[in-house]
Amino acid sequence: MKAKMSILNVSVPVNKIVPYGGPGISPAGHNFNFLASVKVTPRTMGGLSGEGIDCPQLEWKERIDWFEWKQMTGWYYVGDNTKDMYAHNPLSNTFGNWGQVRYLSAKYPPNAAPAGMMAISDDTAAKHWIAANGLTWNIQITDVPGMGLAGGSGGGGGASLVIGSSRRRVIYFDLGFSGSPARVKCVQVLETMNGVLTIHKFLNQDVQKTQVDSLANLARWRTQVNTPGNFAF
Repeated sequence: MKAKMSILNVSVPVNKIVPYGGPGISPAGHNFNFLASVKVTPRTMGGLSGEGIDCPQLEWKERIDWFEWKQMTGWYYVGDNTKDMYAHNPLSNTFGNWGQVRYLSAKYPPNAAPAGMMAISDDTAAKHWIAANGLTWNIQITDVPGMGLAGGSGGGGGASLVIGSSRRRVIYFDLGFSGSPARVKCVQVLETMNGVLTIHKFLNQDVQKTQVDSLANLARWRTQVNTPGNFAF
């Protein structure tokens, strides 16, 4: 039987969420790591099983809500961009650790290099070694979603639906792998008013849209704009 990868666990460790930018510093956002603990069961028929590994598909689903401020009407919802970012652009630099060094990453922190892989420096050779021997390790994917304090911008999620100095962008992340019930859900909220950052929030949990759109919650997060490392709801 061919070697097969299974997903043991997925997470966004809170100690790996790092805010950047802030009031008066553009862009503002967060650097975070998605960590997948994976296990490959070795092939059972030696070379007859081949040197490949059956892997699940990475799923990096994002819904990006856009809001605009108008003096006469206040905040209003403009629309959303919704995509599986990996399916849309698997060659994105964001997914390099999965697409290019999925197996070789077993040699590097937070992993400890197995003795048999010490001399390996190529991802294909690492895959062949793991297919024959099996292994459990962690694969890390880093994303750096941010937003300028004024104007519009493009990016993996598509062009900004609101171009101007007063806007709110909310990203709902739903991250995991096909066929696996293990998922990570988190939310980033960024808001500017006349080019001034007013919300700089990352919620390291599943939060529903009704809660994110709540006027009371938005008001509370505005009081936290200078403490972007507060990841609790």
